[in-house]
Amino acid sequence: MEVLGHRGSRVPGPENTVEAVDAALSAGADGVEIDVRRSADGDLVCIHDARLSRPAGRAVIRQPTEVLRARGIPLFDEIIDVWAGRGRLILEIKNQPGQPDFDAPRERTARALVERLRARGLTGPRPTVAELDAGAGGITVSSFDWFAIEVVRDADLAVATAFLTMPRMSVSGGLGYVRSAGHAELHAHTSAVLGAADAAARARQAGVRLVTWTVTTVEAALALRHAGVAGVICDDPVQVRRALAAPGS
Repeated sequence: MEVLGHRGSRVPGPENTVEAVDAALSAGADGVEIDVRRSADGDLVCIHDARLSRPAGRAVIRQPTEVLRARGIPLFDEIIDVWAGRGRLILEIKNQPGQPDFDAPRERTARALVERLRARGLTGPRPTVAELDAGAGGITVSSFDWFAIEVVRDADLAVATAFLTMPRMSVSGGLGYVRSAGHAELHAHTSAVLGAADAAARARQAGVRLVTWTVTTVEAALALRHAGVAGVICDDPVQVRRALAAPGS
């Protein structure tokens, strides 16, 4: 089972930073997940929240890149540079209704991400589920917004795509869309997976990799491994990796 760091690694953090990504990968995580948004200048930056906490309430999409950089928010390119092909990199496109940068179905963030990945030479055939199962690594783009991942899916990029689902969506519902749309993975909420005993078996039958978010305890990680999922996105990937490797775990 793959162990992937949530927002780089929320423990020890700080989340969505070069330091968190490097620490998780250096400590043996199989990969990391990072959030992607746009600045007012159209640059891609890595931050989870749509608004800054200080000054409170200011939308990320309305802030110049230099202001965001001054607050320690990294550029997407900085994250790519420190990742440097070490394991998997999951890029979550943040584009949710009610947030100031929501623009479906225009998908400006997804289109900007496609251009940045293309500029870095990441073109070619998409990795297959079998290649991902074999530990191929590389980049996967995920989102709650299916328009966003379809933009990436239809580009000439050698990256996989994954549909990210809210806790209220059943695993079977998510699998139905993923299979019909040709994505490689379903990133389902932990509660949905643990609430469906046959979730992993259904995913395998559908030819889809099942990855769960967000794992916050060792107990949940062990239960998910027992359930047969392909991977877990966790706040403390080092602790989870250590627990999975312990004798008798």
